[in-house]
Amino acid sequence: MNWIKVALRNAFKNKILSLAKLFGISLAFAVILFSTAYVYYETSFDKMVPDYEQVYRVIMDGEINGSKENFAVSSSHMAYALENDIPEIERAIRVKPTGNSNLSYEGNSLYENRHWYADSGFFEFFGLPVKKALEQPLVVENNIVISETIAINLFGSVENALNQSAFLRGNEVKISGVFSDLPSNFHIQADIFQPIQKDSEDLHWESQSHHTYFKTREPIEDLENLNFKITKMAYTYYHEEIDGASAQEWDDLKYHESNYVFFLSEPLADIHFSQRKFDPSITSNKTYVYGAIILSILVLIISSLNYVNLTLANLNTRLKEIGIRKTIGAYNQQIAGQFLKESILFWLLGFALALLLYQSAGKGLMKYLELEIGLSNQQLIQVMVVVFTLLILFNIITIFLPIRFTANKNVLNLLKAKSQNKNRLSFKTGFLFVQFVLSSLIIISAIVVQKQVSYLVNKERGYNTENILMFHLWELNETKRESFLNQLKLHQAINSVATSSNYFGVDPSMNSAYFEAETDENYFHTSMLAVDDGFAETFDFEMAQGRFFKKEMETDDKALVINQAAAKTYKGSGEVIGNQIIINDEIFKIIGIVQDFNYRSLYHMIQPLVLFRTRNTGYIYAKVEKNRVQEAISLIQKQWQDFNISRPFDYDFHEQVVADHYSKDQQAKKILLILSIISIAIACVGLYAISIFTMIRKAKEIGIRKVNGATMKNILIMLNMEFTKWIVLAFLVAAPLAWWGMQSWLRDFAYKTTIQWWIFVLVGLAMLLISLMTISWQSWRAARKNPVEALKSE
Repeated sequence: MNWIKVALRNAFKNKILSLAKLFGISLAFAVILFSTAYVYYETSFDKMVPDYEQVYRVIMDGEINGSKENFAVSSSHMAYALENDIPEIERAIRVKPTGNSNLSYEGNSLYENRHWYADSGFFEFFGLPVKKALEQPLVVENNIVISETIAINLFGSVENALNQSAFLRGNEVKISGVFSDLPSNFHIQADIFQPIQKDSEDLHWESQSHHTYFKTREPIEDLENLNFKITKMAYTYYHEEIDGASAQEWDDLKYHESNYVFFLSEPLADIHFSQRKFDPSITSNKTYVYGAIILSILVLIISSLNYVNLTLANLNTRLKEIGIRKTIGAYNQQIAGQFLKESILFWLLGFALALLLYQSAGKGLMKYLELEIGLSNQQLIQVMVVVFTLLILFNIITIFLPIRFTANKNVLNLLKAKSQNKNRLSFKTGFLFVQFVLSSLIIISAIVVQKQVSYLVNKERGYNTENILMFHLWELNETKRESFLNQLKLHQAINSVATSSNYFGVDPSMNSAYFEAETDENYFHTSMLAVDDGFAETFDFEMAQGRFFKKEMETDDKALVINQAAAKTYKGSGEVIGNQIIINDEIFKIIGIVQDFNYRSLYHMIQPLVLFRTRNTGYIYAKVEKNRVQEAISLIQKQWQDFNISRPFDYDFHEQVVADHYSKDQQAKKILLILSIISIAIACVGLYAISIFTMIRKAKEIGIRKVNGATMKNILIMLNMEFTKWIVLAFLVAAPLAWWGMQSWLRDFAYKTTIQWWIFVLVGLAMLLISLMTISWQSWRAARKNPVEALKSE
């Protein structure tokens, strides 16, 4: 164990260098550990389902009004047809989310439970464990199956919950089963399941509001052929203009070249990254998983280059030691082995510090990033073992060649400590150059992401988003709800009140529609939203033509308002206002055209929208007087109590709902900020340590220059220029790479910020300033030393 003593002696002898090494590798290892755990968790979604490779979801892909579209919904009849008409399919089921619901039992209530409808075979289909259940728990309409957490919190235990009567949304229900809480990496997250409503069977095939899953009898090799069969089958049922039964190729299943929809099968394991419309699943963006991998690799490279750089600096101070060892008989392999063991010891210690950092700061970091990594202890141990093994192998590969090269040096050169790279770019300078290239890439990317997220949140959307409180009120019947809203309108702190049947801020439902008559040239596909008369006033919509709904106009129940994007799809010769639109065989009169506004996230261009009239529905919007928000909240809370609403008053601000569209982008912004700080910190610590050894190596040169009349300013410029010229060059290399990478990322957005020149100037100046601050202290100390001391030192 003599090598350990030698390693410790040298570590304490060069404390600054040793601390710089540990600082860099421990921070990098913590980042890699966190990133690996995140990637492992994100890519594990739905893989606990038995035979998940044979499970698919029906999706709709196509082009509507010239725009590419993808939907996660399908007809309520799709599951039955799949089982009966497609021989390859063994089983199919449906699910349908219905928002949050309150569950009450003997005066106790649990609020905001995630409530879904599901077919009877849901748990068996996905292999999800059920703790206790009656026979066929999801068959009787007023039966519900609840999670284990609800059973314990509301009934005391799983056993006590079974067969009990409770109230769900004011209706009496029976607890027919209790399921184990769904795994966090399952794409559906729910607390309550209820049988699919009977009225689903009466819906038209063109009404897509359910989510259909199916399982094949055997693994599918030709998925395109299966997709063609599913699309053919769908069009045999519900589209008169397309003869699905006779179709021979995909073009036969197109309604029009720019208006067509295909019914495809999406593998279960792909759902988490699918990013489809009308998808209530727990989804993520694969870009950020790739980003986590790339950024952790960049940080690893930065820290590894830093480590190799510092190791080379350390080796230069130990050349005489190596020469003496070789003189007394040490072999090259023994010399290389000594330094390799020392390196592995450092990496072991660095990994141990990274584990402490991960355990102590990991939860706080996840909270800051609003990120969940739901790994069990066993999975976390697996991640740690894999990361540790790969890092040790990486260390051996990166450090072996410089150590081997030094060990093979001529004894005479070692004893004289001769340097062979005085007049060319040394390894150390080259490594510093790469480190600052990568750091510049990360910092520029962080600024562009920050700029884009701010643009998305703050962009003018075509309507007013400020000081609008949003909450739901489905517990009250229509009469009581109307009374609640009328009282709300009397408060001076509230300017206006509106309602809608769907939550304004999420994707509205979609349907087929026709101008004037149900013909090909009159067809368009549109989003739909039912709103009341006060909606335009509350959100400050601007009318392009015509008018909005009016309370005194009873005929507006059969009228609608469309946006400019919908009006542009009209191919007729007459006026749009006063014309009619046919939806689901019902005829509506167009009374107004509202100016286009972004009713979806800014990932998407504005598309056709139809507004229907409704009254006093469950989603409420209160526009609050400026600077009177807290007063308005207090007034609503008091009114809440007056109406004896059992659950607490829970609300959102519309601005926050808009911001939530970009939660993953916000996470990316925060991650890049953290990585920017870490990467520049590692690079600067390495630069600081290298500058110390450089000043020591140049001590005699500095002394000679001072004796010959060089001023302190001359010395400082000389010493700083040796590093800053490579840092400037590093930035010049990084800038175009960062510009290209960020332009590629911005292509995903329909509305995007611009990458302006000042970003690169700012980052370049910041990198230069940080590097100068890092090395100037050592340069100043070296420049002010007495030249006599430098010239007489050995």
